[in-house]
Amino acid sequence: MAASQRGCGHMQQERRNIGILLVSQDEKLALDLDMVVESVNGLLSRNTDTPFDLHPNDECFPYRQIFAQACRYLRSQPRDKLPALFSRCFHSMATARQALSAGDWTLSPLECVLLDTRHEEPVDDDPFLALTLQQPPTRPSPCSAMLLCEERVLGKWMCRLGGNRLVRVPHSNPWQRRADILRLILDHLEHAHFNRMLARARQKADGQVTLAQKIHHLMTERWGDQWDFHFYTGSMVAGFIDSMKSLLQGTDSHCLTGNNEHSLAVSALAGWQLYGRAYVIAMTSGMIDEARGTLANLKRAAAPGIIVCADSPETIWYPFQGTLDADSDGHAVIAARGLWHGFMRTPDDMPACLANAFQALDERPAPTFVLATQHVLESQATISEPVVQRPSSKAATLSCAQRERLDQAVAAINHDNARMLWHCGRLTSDERNQILRLAEKAGIALVDSIIHPGSVPGFSDGKSVANYLGTLSMYGFNRAVYEFLEAQSTNEEGAPWLFFLKGKVEQSSTPYSEGKLKRNFRIGQVNCNEAHLSPFTLLGLDVRLADFLNYLEPRLQVDDAVLRQRRARIEQLRKLPAAQPSDLIETMPMTPNYFFHQLGRLVVDLIESRSYRYTGVYDVGRCGLSAMRNVARTDPGFSGWYGRALMGDGLMSLPYIALKNERNVLAFIGDGARAIVPNVEQRLVGSFDPGHRRAWWQRHRFLSEQRRAFHDSDLSGQTLHAQWLQPGQRAIDGMEGGSRRAC
Repeated sequence: MAASQRGCGHMQQERRNIGILLVSQDEKLALDLDMVVESVNGLLSRNTDTPFDLHPNDECFPYRQIFAQACRYLRSQPRDKLPALFSRCFHSMATARQALSAGDWTLSPLECVLLDTRHEEPVDDDPFLALTLQQPPTRPSPCSAMLLCEERVLGKWMCRLGGNRLVRVPHSNPWQRRADILRLILDHLEHAHFNRMLARARQKADGQVTLAQKIHHLMTERWGDQWDFHFYTGSMVAGFIDSMKSLLQGTDSHCLTGNNEHSLAVSALAGWQLYGRAYVIAMTSGMIDEARGTLANLKRAAAPGIIVCADSPETIWYPFQGTLDADSDGHAVIAARGLWHGFMRTPDDMPACLANAFQALDERPAPTFVLATQHVLESQATISEPVVQRPSSKAATLSCAQRERLDQAVAAINHDNARMLWHCGRLTSDERNQILRLAEKAGIALVDSIIHPGSVPGFSDGKSVANYLGTLSMYGFNRAVYEFLEAQSTNEEGAPWLFFLKGKVEQSSTPYSEGKLKRNFRIGQVNCNEAHLSPFTLLGLDVRLADFLNYLEPRLQVDDAVLRQRRARIEQLRKLPAAQPSDLIETMPMTPNYFFHQLGRLVVDLIESRSYRYTGVYDVGRCGLSAMRNVARTDPGFSGWYGRALMGDGLMSLPYIALKNERNVLAFIGDGARAIVPNVEQRLVGSFDPGHRRAWWQRHRFLSEQRRAFHDSDLSGQTLHAQWLQPGQRAIDGMEGGSRRAC
């Protein structure tokens, strides 16, 4: 079991012990550690009789140089504060865990672990957890864990472990290896023991900060495990981040990071729209602007969440990354966005600020800013519980005016022989099922939109939805939708009815101007927020969609002649060919229209033959629009076209969606989006679960189309890509340029 054990003689009984653990079958590596520990213990015992004037070409020169620095540094430390090092080597993880669980005193307290994995393949979990859970490091530091591996798997380990562990390929020169181990031990002593500022910061981090505890409690009280914590690195929020990680360990609430603050906001938006998950985001206040217009999209989506920002007090003269100084007021910018914010300068401000923040969140779901000084963010003081007055839930009672307008809607649906279409916004699964049922029974045409693709799908449970025509928006509509809207109405029919369910009838909803909508159509609108009823809406229903559907269902009795006419019209429109003749021309390279037409046929075939289901991700640009128009959907997707239509939002959402989604993911990302945001591929691969990750690397088959230059100036130079995986695997669109073939 144990290959080595080193101490510092009789002095060890009077000094603090530090345990160093090595798991390796390499005897040379064990000897390296023994030598370094013995040398450092000599310095800690004030035995500094070591020559340092070796020739620079000597192979041990780097080690001697670092040893000389260590000697000078340790001389400056108080003698009574110097610890003693103990090292143990085990040949396997099993024997190491056994020793730790048995309470081996020579490893108590355990502070450093060196793990040699050269005889093992990379695993999906952090291999250090199996050791540290047995005996958590009492004073962890950034140098507490080093993993050694083969060069061929270095990239995989770095991807798995992120930046929280040191990863090394052991050097062939023993003095280089020893110098690295010596540096590791000295850096750990510096961080955890000798540097008072760093040690104090580590000691503070041992406990959970008060702000994290209170926010965790208030979020869990409202959403249970149905929320996530998103963070980006920053020294001022480091303690808060560590505390949130600790509080969420073992729960279904995930701790997630990203490439930048923008990715955090996009992940929060995708989490709310696709999975109904609230959020807490941590960042420094100077980085608020990095979230781009996605903050406005979060507000627009009424996505409930807390954004914790570090900020400096007004008393600091032009603070670094602060937003309050003589020239500017960043808090006023937040207020100008219509978002609630509060600033905590001392821990005494916490109860009132948190109470007000969560009350605002309850009353008006949106990004809610909690700004705090570093003193507040690091405080572990005991404070009184924030008292939040939760709004009482009231049963919806329809007024006489609302019932009258609902009766008008029922009459139009039952008796009006005009064309009738429901334009669906973001729906719950119950609302979606009820809409599909009622639309089929009443002969009502259904469309989704570019901001909520798949709100009503083209396929449900592997079967085509007979009433679904396609997408209706400013862009992306197909021939069936166009013919439905533009067909001349007879005198008997009257103007078509367009009902917007849970929508504002915003400019992106249709290709028509407000004037043309008012002249050519009868607009019905179901939106519980009366302020969102448009001025050109003919029949505005300020009720919840569920109330509208539940009111309609028992009263739905469509006239037979009206129903036959509606169904015949929808059937006729669905028979229209999806592609123009020019879209069927085979060329090399393929035209975008040809490619997406063929991809759409492939998806339909897999849906019908293999019950394939996927979540679509659509970024802003021609690629996303072509996919929405041509590729049938089975479930709600995430769209970068939502709200501000920020190019890159779709791509930035992919790591989060890949982690959370239970189905396949098919994303459509154009070159513009790839160029405008950071590369997410490493985080994307790290988001896949183990089975899907193996499928991606080993078993995928791939379709790619690349168009270098067309004479069409509007599209010249674009590159469109799509990938396809077998059912049960995941697909990513928007890979690096270059033609690829199916494999």
